[in-house]
Amino acid sequence: MVFKAKIFLLGMVVLALVAASCKPGPAPKPTPQPSPPVGETPKFTPTAAPIATPTPAPVATPTEEALQLEKLSAGLEKFSSYRIKWDVSFDGKDASGNPVKWETHWLEEYIANPPARRVTFESPEGTFIMAQIKDKTYFVAGGSCLSGTAPEAKVLERFSPELGVSGGTFVGYDTIAGVKAKHYTFDEKALGWGGFTKVKGDVWIAPEGYALKEVVEAYGKDVFWEKGEGTLKWTWEVIDLNKPITIEVPRECALALPEDIPILADASEMLTSEGMIMYKSATPFKEAVKFYKEKMPANG
Repeated sequence: MVFKAKIFLLGMVVLALVAASCKPGPAPKPTPQPSPPVGETPKFTPTAAPIATPTPAPVATPTEEALQLEKLSAGLEKFSSYRIKWDVSFDGKDASGNPVKWETHWLEEYIANPPARRVTFESPEGTFIMAQIKDKTYFVAGGSCLSGTAPEAKVLERFSPELGVSGGTFVGYDTIAGVKAKHYTFDEKALGWGGFTKVKGDVWIAPEGYALKEVVEAYGKDVFWEKGEGTLKWTWEVIDLNKPITIEVPRECALALPEDIPILADASEMLTSEGMIMYKSATPFKEAVKFYKEKMPANG
């Protein structure tokens, strides 16, 4: 009991000391401040405001969009005129290991009024010209012309290959030929051509849906001329949108059909080549003979 009493007394003393140390002491006397002279306004020293550090704006990341482009030219026919350039080159080896190189150049020109289209194709096999003016068709190869007629509705059909792209990655916007276009990259899976083991491609799509430009580098089989295996490169681009373009009958074809040779008014499916003129007519035989007996001497 004595030990417990001593412990209790010691605890009471400690509590008393702690309580005494927590009591507030006498308040400090305020330091007298000098009063400003009578009639004078006190001056205050302004505190400089803290300078805000600007937070950099977040960099926008392009949103990925799926690319489904069945035809590079989809939407081009709304324009009054255009040209398409397509340059292709190949560098590789044939089955025997011999080096093989070739290149082609394709230029397609189109005008809506009057409806006309012309393609000039330079290849390892020579230069070819294909043209349609209204319902007349022309084909020139080796300096010779083969001309004929076709329904005018077919004049608007495009000659150029349609190299579609399915897939790819949207990487942003670029200005091509003055047009703000969507830029996509793609590989062999998106191109969908057999024979290529590796493809690196870029394509720029106009708001209307047609391609303004396509650049491709592909490794694999020569899918165009089947001359071996190696690297194919091509650039496909649209130029001269709504620019003045003149499409005329090829010179070789104009020479193939002399102006003084009479042709029946209902002639159709006409072909001219190497000085020969062939066509179909519903005119009765006797009337056709009479027509030529009268017109040929009149033209000398």
